[in-house]
Order: sequence, then structure tokens, then C-alpha cells
Amino acid sequence: MFDIHKASPVLFCGHRASGGGMYSGIFDFHPELLVFPHESKFFQVFFPLVELMKFNKEQKINQLLNKNFEFLRSGFFDVCKADKEYFNFDKFIEIFKNEANKGDSWDHYFRSMFVAFAFVTPQKLDSVKYYIERTSSTEIYALEITKRLPGVKFIHNIRDPRDNYASIKSRWNKKLKNLTDSDSIEALRQTCIMRGRLGIDMGIINEKIIGSENYFFTKYDDMVKNPNKELEKISKFLDIDKSKFNMKPTFCGLDWPGNNMSNKKFSKISSSQSGSWKERIDDEEAALMEFHFKDVFEKFNFKFSFSPEERLDAAREHYKWLNHFSKFKADFSLAAKAKW
Repeated sequence: MFDIHKASPVLFCGHRASGGGMYSGIFDFHPELLVFPHESKFFQVFFPLVELMKFNKEQKINQLLNKNFEFLRSGFFDVCKADKEYFNFDKFIEIFKNEANKGDSWDHYFRSMFVAFAFVTPQKLDSVKYYIERTSSTEIYALEITKRLPGVKFIHNIRDPRDNYASIKSRWNKKLKNLTDSDSIEALRQTCIMRGRLGIDMGIINEKIIGSENYFFTKYDDMVKNPNKELEKISKFLDIDKSKFNMKPTFCGLDWPGNNMSNKKFSKISSSQSGSWKERIDDEEAALMEFHFKDVFEKFNFKFSFSPEERLDAAREHYKWLNHFSKFKADFSLAAKAKW
């Protein structure tokens, strides 16, 4: 029987499209880990929203039920085609409601999520030491989280910024289908620079304050190229059995299409997406990422592909747009106010 108070939380963090889903699949059904199988967006959407909006208890619970847990439902039934006998989503919701109503704090709701999941998962839970949640942006709130989740550990995934940008751009293209005008493309570049830098910079500071014994960096590229070596590091960090990790990532024990863009199911950990930026983005975009993430490349041993001059050229051209766009928006806003 799983006891939430005898297990410790592990939060997997990092920028979106940096390979978090693959890690969840590798950790899935490890006998010492209870892994919430899909990104719950608890610390990306729920955690900041309830603070900003001053939600009452009913609104907080409804936010999780109607928004956050939809990702879990979709993962089981839309993506993995599970049946209700394998995972009783209605029972999960029922138990979560009952448990959540016993308190009113974000950490209580977080634990309630795992209490409910533990009740319905097909996994055996006799040996579970950690319960694991994955959400991009968690690193931004890490210091605040440590105050309410004693014993929490963080695993922060870093991906080559060029591949990270290429993956996000592909998703934008697929979802929006109109990422062709220069303003949209430049805005995407700026978003990836600002948000990507923020997460990594905060992660580096988190490690210094929280300590490397509780805050661990892993590299996506190292995992896909030499998974045994990287899993050895993670198993030591968590003090768990390395031999029980999945070399074929799964979703709560089910086959899972890990790459949303290719829609292919995992047969094994694959390095096919490492370095794929060379075919997915142009040289100017790649050089721009190298310019803005220069210290990240140096700290985490990513190899530069462009000269300092080429990186400067790319940054200068992007700044022309940034300066013009910022000024245009400001001028437009002032003109609109004057008109009205």
C-alpha cells in the first residue's frame, strides 16, 4: 500500500520540448518510483494561477479537474488508446476530490494528485521511495517549493539550445500552420531566448542554494547517446536500482508515441533528434542560439558550429527586428490612447 508520507517528491524540470517526456517514459514503472505519466502542468499553470487569481478552494479544485487533469486523460485515452479497465479515470477524479477537500494548500493538492493516481495505477507500489512529477517551469519556483515539500529533489534536464528551439519551432508550425511572417518567427526566437535563458539561469542558482545532493542536472544529449552512463548518475542521485529503468520508454506501462511530431512509438531510446537542428532550422537561427547561450554551451559542453563573427551577425540582425518591433508596439499603443 502506497503511503504518500513515507515517500519523497522528485520534480523533473527544464524548458519545454527538451525531452522531459522521454525521461518520464524511462522512469515509468520503476519499482521504486511512482511517476505521474503525463505533464500535469501543476507548477506551470496551476501553481502561479491560483496565487495571481486569488482562487477559493472550489475554484482551485475545479482548475485541476477541468484543465490540468485533461492532459492525463488525453494521454491515456487519446494517445495510448487505453480502455477504462486499464485506467479508471473516473475513479481517479473521485478519489482526488475526496482527498483534496481535506485541506487547502497547493502542497496538499499536489499530494492529493498522487494519492488518487496511486489508487488507480496498475503498477505495484510496495517498494516506492519517490513520487515524480514533470512540468516545464518548475525550476522557476524551486526555492519556494522546497519550503512546502520537505525532502524534495529536482532533476533538471538541459537540451542543446539549437535542438530545443528547432523542436519548439516545429510545434508552432504544426499547431499554428501560419508561422511564415517575419514578426512571428522573430517573436518565437525572442521567446525561446528569454524563457530558455531564464530556466537555465535559475537552475544554476538553484543548484548552488539547494545543493547538488538535491538538485541534479542531466543532459538530453548524454541520455540518448549513452543512456547507461547517464542512468548510472541518476540512480546514484536517487539511490535506486539502475537495472530497473526502461530502455523502451512507456506511459504507465503502455506503448507511448514519445515524439509528438513524428507520432512514432518508442522501440528504444533514440539519438535521432540530437543534432537534428541542422536539418530543421537555418544557420542564422542556430548562430543566434549560440550567441545568446554561449555560457550554457561552455558550462554543459555543447559544441559551437559558428564563429564568433557569425554569432554576432545573427544577434545583430535579430536585434534590428527587436528594436523596431518594440518601438512600433510602443508608438502604436500611444497613438491608440491619443485617438481614444
